[in-house]
Amino acid sequence: MQVALLTSVSFGEEPDSTSTAKTSRVSEMLDSLMTNTYLQDDRFSSGEKSGAFEYLPKEFIPQFSDSVYSSRIASLASKSRFNLVYNEHVKGFIRVYAVDKRKFVSKVLGLTKIYFPLFEEKFREYNIPDEMKYLPVVESALNPTAVSRAGARGLWQFMSGTGKMYGLQSSSFIEDRYDPNKATVAACEHLRDLHDMFGDWFLALAAYNAGAGTVQRAIRQSGGAHDYWEIWPYLPQETRGYVPAFIAVTYVMNYYREHNIRPAQPGYLYSETARVPVRDALTFDQLNEALGVPMADIKFLNPQYKAGLIPAPDLTPNMLRLPKQYIQAFQNKERDIYAYKPELVAEKARLYTMVREVERQDEVVSGGRGKKVYVAKRGETLARVARKYGVSVSQLIDWNDLKSSRLKPGQKLVVFKVIKERGSKGATAAKLRAKKGKVKERALKASGKGKSVRKGKADKKVSKKSAVKKRRR
Repeated sequence: MQVALLTSVSFGEEPDSTSTAKTSRVSEMLDSLMTNTYLQDDRFSSGEKSGAFEYLPKEFIPQFSDSVYSSRIASLASKSRFNLVYNEHVKGFIRVYAVDKRKFVSKVLGLTKIYFPLFEEKFREYNIPDEMKYLPVVESALNPTAVSRAGARGLWQFMSGTGKMYGLQSSSFIEDRYDPNKATVAACEHLRDLHDMFGDWFLALAAYNAGAGTVQRAIRQSGGAHDYWEIWPYLPQETRGYVPAFIAVTYVMNYYREHNIRPAQPGYLYSETARVPVRDALTFDQLNEALGVPMADIKFLNPQYKAGLIPAPDLTPNMLRLPKQYIQAFQNKERDIYAYKPELVAEKARLYTMVREVERQDEVVSGGRGKKVYVAKRGETLARVARKYGVSVSQLIDWNDLKSSRLKPGQKLVVFKVIKERGSKGATAAKLRAKKGKVKERALKASGKGKSVRKGKADKKVSKKSAVKKRRR
């Protein structure tokens, strides 16, 4: 540790870059760790297990000179496929992670023991730089059920359309964007596609945040520059902070000890869990009662099954992640577990079938009957074709059963004309939505969430009435 250059934190006037960083969605995602029940403090223990590093008193919050930050980041850059640099924008985010939100970063460091081995394994398969594992820290603070204000979800913060483009299912019962395994594979494919498009990892990161079209537009406005910092002025405000936040996370994840941040240890590690195939419909209640797996653990390790039901598979088995001490028991008693209290699965399975049917009908109505075959041109993307015909990317994926977002020149796409909601067809769509809403409400009740939703609405009504009374007084 470079103690000679160490100073305690000061609380004077902050530069604009720091203020911007503090109000960004980075802070919002770090704060989301507080609202995730499973990630409360009692799930973590303090201190590093190795005990090899001697920390300063907990109250001491170190800061360093610009020259120290710059030299450390230059050292990381020398071993990286990313062009890591230090500037005022990066400095602002270092302060957020190493000073303002250091308690949350302590928890994030613990969560890396659960998720980083998975990321590293997949990155090797897809030839993606190892440092990309820091991206979900920026995106979600490693909260597997994080939801942004825009509706992006999961560790990798996929929007629904992009998720479907990479094979992530999103329905009332299953949310693959919450599935760490599936979402990580989708992120690898998406990042690889973006790098193939731009030839630069920072531009790929910017496109991951803002979309490929936004980055292409910024490149044109900059006069054809292919460097992130040259197109920086032409990017949306959030994307301007995106790469600096990534660099800051890369720095803090490597120098947290020098900043006196002690990782909070999670209840178990990635290596202490394993996945098993599930060949029939199964509920979390059956696992909990028949095997004794704590319900909180089942939910945390399998957040993609939103209603506590692992549906019967269509073709390939659905996967379940469990702490390793339960794997052998599950395999030995698998048939007995499926047969245990069948009433636990019957109602949820019936609702799942109803929801799937309604969602399929909804797709048919929204798709309409006017069919057209479109031949893709060189360099065209699904998003461009979708804009051309006024449909969504997810609809193109569904209609053509696409497994990849890449389009080849000459590839044929089926496109349906979207029917505007008028007359009987509009009424049909409205009825389907109403039916879908009712089925979803029943699904929520079955998953045990209905009461909390109704309670929340009731609380809002009470607070609204109180506010009206106060104004009258």
